Amino acid sequence: MVSWLLLLLIAGPMLFGLGILLAPARELRVGLTLVAAGVTAAAALYLSRWGPAYGEIPVASHALPILLDWLMIAAVIAIGHFTRHTAVLVMGVIQAIMGLALEFLPRVPQTASQAAFVFDQLSLMIVLITSVVGALVLVYAIGYMERHEHHGPHSQASQGQFFFFLTAFLGAMNGLVLANDMRWLSAFWEATTLCSFFLIGHDRTPESDQSARRAILINVFGGVCLQAGWLLAVYKGNGDALTSFNQAHALVPLALLAVAALTKSAQMPFQSWLLGAMLAPTPVSALLHSSTMVNAGVYLVMRMAPGFGGSRLATVIALAGAFTFMAASALAVGQSNGKKVLAYSTIANLALIITCAGMSTPLGYAAAFLLIVFHAITKGLLFICMGTIEQAIGSRDIEDMHGLMKKMPYTTVIAIVGMVAMLMPPFGVLLGKWIAIETAVHSPVVMLMIVLGSALTVVFWAKWLGRIVTVSYHHTYTMEELPPVMSGSMLVLGLATLLSGFLAFPLFEKFIKPLAEVMYPISSQTDASWKMLQMTESFMTWPIYVLAILLAGSLLLTFKAVDDGKLRRPFMCGENVTDCQLTYEFRSIMDRREVAMSRSYYFASVFGEENVTSWANPVALALILSLFGVIAI
Repeated sequence: MVSWLLLLLIAGPMLFGLGILLAPARELRVGLTLVAAGVTAAAALYLSRWGPAYGEIPVASHALPILLDWLMIAAVIAIGHFTRHTAVLVMGVIQAIMGLALEFLPRVPQTASQAAFVFDQLSLMIVLITSVVGALVLVYAIGYMERHEHHGPHSQASQGQFFFFLTAFLGAMNGLVLANDMRWLSAFWEATTLCSFFLIGHDRTPESDQSARRAILINVFGGVCLQAGWLLAVYKGNGDALTSFNQAHALVPLALLAVAALTKSAQMPFQSWLLGAMLAPTPVSALLHSSTMVNAGVYLVMRMAPGFGGSRLATVIALAGAFTFMAASALAVGQSNGKKVLAYSTIANLALIITCAGMSTPLGYAAAFLLIVFHAITKGLLFICMGTIEQAIGSRDIEDMHGLMKKMPYTTVIAIVGMVAMLMPPFGVLLGKWIAIETAVHSPVVMLMIVLGSALTVVFWAKWLGRIVTVSYHHTYTMEELPPVMSGSMLVLGLATLLSGFLAFPLFEKFIKPLAEVMYPISSQTDASWKMLQMTESFMTWPIYVLAILLAGSLLLTFKAVDDGKLRRPFMCGENVTDCQLTYEFRSIMDRREVAMSRSYYFASVFGEENVTSWANPVALALILSLFGVIAI
């Protein structure tokens, strides 16, 4: 039964995507998209009932993954040729050469744990995130793209092509996290790269074309590193299974796979491709940043973490992640573009996940897992809210969101839920950061960077929250009109975000802690972090929930208690202009009329992109190169 569910989760979205591409009418395309979303989410939820397992996909021969891998390589070479992208073409040829070498290398005998697919708590959670959050993004995209088709560039590709790649993306991502055989993993790795290339370039404008070219360049480089690591691992006798890689024989292959993971997760200095992806329609950004592409990299690091645990390689991975977390958080502080803030926040949180995995402790592993889950839900919500706001006000600038509560109360309230979930208790993102700091207590440099990065995240989230809730009092609010697929998707993700806050500790106890104990069983009797992990069940969480409920209730009661007759305009550094219409004008020097205004401070001279990236990218590159230096010591 599990094997057939795996087939449905991987091949199902791809087949539905093909049907959507060939659908002759919009109604059929919409219907197939809704069915694809429902079937994929239902299959993932049903799969969660089964225990860990190894297995094969039914009707899949040994030659199928090899054929798929060669098709992906051929597609990369073709894109490099037709787009005249020499670097992509050369890297595609390099992949082909390594692929030929892999076919002739001898293999070690395969064991049960080296089966083609592995299904455990780690892969299950990523599959649930991909299939459920991804399905909601797919539903949201129906309404969003209908508007985008009318107001977006006339050069954009067809809706059928867009939904084909968006739906197939879910299948490719599920295949990637379930694959244990490197043949399958490599094929799905490149499949996600190709899907992202076509989705980012959907609008076919010069800017989107440039972003798509940059995305495929960086991610194909990651694919080369992945294949090089696989080749070296087989040469050293580790076999084709990812679970067969071990520290004794595979430190260099693990380092190469780590570089591949860093490119996929857009870690510094590879972050430019993810920033360029925000030029794509919002459903693409939501899918890339929350539930698919970027999670592939952190998944690979977490899968490899027990293999490089305790080595110098792990130390450098933790340092590289902590540095990117701090630098990306600083970059987010200097941005007024809402999508860029979300993008840098994504890069920072993924870096923190990588840091936790690099700590090589049960507590760090648990923190990484916790952050993956709650970041995916919350960031998916925030991106679709941002897309809705952008379509309504025609801008991504946070300063243009002044008074948004009056203009778009429904979307604004849901966006506030997402921002609070990234910032405050009892939500899992803050819990994950707290555990990460606790994990890093014996690594002062890493801990300092985590603390600084966490402080900077408070700055940019608080600024954005303050901007969208800054609005004069209104007794009534009129809800904005949205297509049901858009408002419904936002509501479901918003409720899931709220619910996740109240279920953070139960989820931690039932799912996350057992996975950490399985991954790090040897140190379970002596490791201090493992003892801290056991203590989490004694934490009293109910005061946090009571405080959150009291805060929400007091705000509601305060709003209802306002007496309209007692409302007065604030004093604005001068006599208020008393016209028949209520304004925020006041009389300044020489009786000049001025309009009061407020803006957030972005510290551009300190946290501007050019200022930070000029030193952060070289440092990040040096840390990545040192991955190979520490192995040679």
